[in-house]
This record gives sequence, C-alpha cells and structure tokens, in this order.
Amino acid sequence: MLKKLWDYKKIRFLCIGSFNSLTDITILNILVFAGHLPVWVVNAFSVSVGITISYFLNHFLVFRHQHKPNYKLFIKFFSVTGISIIVLQTFIIYLTRPLYNSFALGLHGISASFSAKISLNLAKITAILIGMVWNYLLYSRVVFKKTLEDVVTEELTRNV
Repeated sequence: MLKKLWDYKKIRFLCIGSFNSLTDITILNILVFAGHLPVWVVNAFSVSVGITISYFLNHFLVFRHQHKPNYKLFIKFFSVTGISIIVLQTFIIYLTRPLYNSFALGLHGISASFSAKISLNLAKITAILIGMVWNYLLYSRVVFKKTLEDVVTEELTRNV
C-alpha cells in the first residue's frame, strides 16, 4: 500500500516537503532559542539550507525529472522557493506570530517564554503550509515542467 501511495506525485511532494520543513524548523529553533539570533536572519538561513536539500529531493524523487540537475534549473527552483520562503514566509510569520502569541498568553499557565516558542512555531507552520501550495503549483508548472519530448518518452517507456 505504501508503494502505491508513493506513486502519487502529491504524496511524494507532501513527504519530501514535510522532511524539509522539519529540517528548517529544527535549524530555526536551535539558532533562535539556543543561539539567541534574530528570527528574520535565522529564517533566511534555515530556508536556504532547506532549499538546497529540497532541490535534489524534488528533482529526483517528487517530479522524477528526466534531465540531470543543472545550475539553470537550480536557479529557477531557488527563485520560486526563495520568493515563497524568504518573502512569503517571512511576511506570514510577521503577521501571524503576534496573533499566536496573544492566544498562547491567554491560556492558563503559559509563560511568556513558552508562548514565544509556541507562537514562533505555529507562525512558521502556517507559513510553510501556505508556501507548500505556492511551491507545488510553481514547481509543476515552471521548474519541473515536462516538455513534449518528456511526455512522449514516458509514454513509450510505459507501453514497452
């Protein structure tokens, strides 16, 4: 059953995206809470690490792109993901973190320190979910768009 699920591109995208998101969130938390670095700087760094890993995993596992990884394709991928993460995610975190913080502070027994951690992670998860939709649409339509030659090759291979 798992193998059959893995045949669906959206399932692969969700799995790879979840792995990359956990990597991103882990780096973000370590550098913000243990390293005491600014969220906006750390988010850009953690995202850049995630983008690099994500490119190769999406190229080979999610979209099963026929062509070898190359610099031009990486730049397209980095641009789409970079806009999503650095601009879109940062904006969403900036907007939602105070809302989540106010909500968490209103809960009985939640300290300001713990509320800061909860609000950052909820804001980041919200940003990731919105970014995943953006990324999937642009990866499939711009970055890993199949050429007519790719479609014909797939059909010939499938029918053999």
